[in-house]
Amino acid sequence: MSDEDALSFVRGIFAGAIHDELLFPFPESLDERDPDETRTVRRLLAALDRMSRGLIDPARFDEEETIPDEVIEALATEGFLGISIPREYGGLGLSPAAYSHVFGAVSSLDPSLGVLVAVHAGLGAKAIVLYGTTAQKERYLPMLARGETLAAYALTEPETGSDAQHIVTRARLSDDGGEWILDGRKHWIGNGHRAGVITTFAQTEVVRDGNTVLRPTAFIIRPDMPGFRVVGTVRKMGIRGSTQAELAYEGLRVPADHLLGTLGKGFTIAVNALNAGRMSLAAGCTTGTKRILQQMTEFTEERVQFGRPIADFEITQRKIAHTATDVYASDAMLGVLTRMAESPGGEYALEAACCKVFASEMLWRAADEMVQLAGGRGFVKPWPYERLLRDSRINRIFEGTNEILRLFIALNGIQDPAEELEHLGAALRQPMKNLGLLSRTAAFRIRTRLGDKPDLEVGLHDRLRSHQTFFEKHVAELKDRAERVIRAYRKEVVDAQQELERLADMAIELFATACVLARTQQLLDEKGEAECERELALCDLFVVEAGRRFRTARIAIQSPQDDVRRAIAKHVRAANGYGVEDTLLRDDDGVVIEPPAVGSEANA
Repeated sequence: MSDEDALSFVRGIFAGAIHDELLFPFPESLDERDPDETRTVRRLLAALDRMSRGLIDPARFDEEETIPDEVIEALATEGFLGISIPREYGGLGLSPAAYSHVFGAVSSLDPSLGVLVAVHAGLGAKAIVLYGTTAQKERYLPMLARGETLAAYALTEPETGSDAQHIVTRARLSDDGGEWILDGRKHWIGNGHRAGVITTFAQTEVVRDGNTVLRPTAFIIRPDMPGFRVVGTVRKMGIRGSTQAELAYEGLRVPADHLLGTLGKGFTIAVNALNAGRMSLAAGCTTGTKRILQQMTEFTEERVQFGRPIADFEITQRKIAHTATDVYASDAMLGVLTRMAESPGGEYALEAACCKVFASEMLWRAADEMVQLAGGRGFVKPWPYERLLRDSRINRIFEGTNEILRLFIALNGIQDPAEELEHLGAALRQPMKNLGLLSRTAAFRIRTRLGDKPDLEVGLHDRLRSHQTFFEKHVAELKDRAERVIRAYRKEVVDAQQELERLADMAIELFATACVLARTQQLLDEKGEAECERELALCDLFVVEAGRRFRTARIAIQSPQDDVRRAIAKHVRAANGYGVEDTLLRDDDGVVIEPPAVGSEANA
């Protein structure tokens, strides 16, 4: 299948096309697909369990704001630092499914440790695996697999966050052509202060259509190259055991053979690395929520109030049930996503974005509910719940903020309907391209086939038929609302962010629902209805609640309240704050009484 023909389930539903072959049948478990790899995964999990009893101490990592060298050495010895590196270079070469499972276990044990492994194996080393020359791979991958040094991934800059297409770091070729000279700064770089191999990006001059333009290019750099400097590290609210550094390139001299991939094609390298990063982040959030659900259950069974365990109370049960249904959906989405990632030529950027948004917000809700259920114990040390909350917050920012990812999902989703309806597709491409480091999906098209329609053409169990009916109805409604938004806003649709956010939320709920149906159908096929009482309950509750959330977003399309929100925001900006007179103390004709300066007589 060519890039032009690649199928995307999420993009398809915006146009009313349900590509059910991408989800059905649900992927087999790793045990069934690859017993040898399963044994490797189980060995890693057993090693992690041993390390969790004494060596890995999340509370200590949080207090000391670092991960000790002996922990990294132990991870390397057991093979964790080589999970993404092919076997021929000394790694384990795990498949996306196996990698996600192992990473989820590491991240749920300690999120800071998860960040260290994700940056090393999932970003820094992964970019070399995907795009390195044979010489680059032979030089760097074995040492990274052995853990002789850590890898980092330096993309983000002070001037650009999600808008990574417009990084300002520059690279120019030396007069003799033997070196690239880089100037710029990178910040919030995981492992940046201790990494020996760093994948980084800079703007280079390339010729396009006869014109010289700037395009990002990837490079492999090392801290021993002249002109490299670690400016410092930052202190953080959560994931405090991991370290994020600011790096300075001051005439950094990089050998010409350390250019990674193709000149001017760094955007593609960064995109593919971050798509995989979103998948592993979703895995970490999913496994982390499973761990929190276990803690919820244990705490509420043991905590007695009014003569009963608080697990007996319906409000507690509602919190537990909602968390469990979310985990069931996220687990199903992850199963589908890992299969998509394993398919040659598969396009899964939108699905990865949906999973990342869903799972990161799920983890945050679960951590918040855990703090609430624990009461005072949830707010203080030495109980771990406040740390869980702090650690979970970053996931809604990592790998593209959820706000940007929602715009990405919606703009990519409406591109094909826009071209068909009003020939607006060209107007969407440039804004999507400039949304930041998101995906090459803008170059893709839905493959139109005779008979494409919003039907799940699979044999679902009778217990799932009503869910199927509503799912198909909602797909048609998404297509209808997408077309309405396109007609209403035309070229200005790229700025209608409230509408785009709603369309994205509708698509996320539909993708999650479809994955839940596929997973539940698999379980029904394997075990039968009588043995699936728990799974059917999880499916029923999730699909109904997802449908209600879908309906809320659908009803809000073209809401007159959007103008009111814009007006209020305008007033607040003009007043530089709230701007309404206080209800308890009226303004004193604008007179402001300054507080006494520290050390003045009033404070003596």
